[in-house]
Amino acid sequence: MYSARQQYQQQSVQTASPEKLIEKLYEAGIQACHQEDRETLREVLTELLTSLDMEQGGELAERLQAIYEFCLNESATGDLSMVRELLE
Repeated sequence: MYSARQQYQQQSVQTASPEKLIEKLYEAGIQACHQEDRETLREVLTELLTSLDMEQGGELAERLQAIYEFCLNESATGDLSMVRELLE
């Protein structure tokens, strides 16, 4: 059974706009950096990568893809403070 907090979070995700969902992913990624939780950070970065619409996004999507891929590589063994700065 879900706690009240989990129910609220689930409902807020289900009703959020795409922009708000991306914002929540960034927040989760920044928090994961602070907690040095590489696994969660990699999940967040993978979700950000898969959310890109390369056809509609054009050059901006390409630049974001490069940043997310760099962060994903850094999150494996690199400095998480750099990844956090890029997400902030």
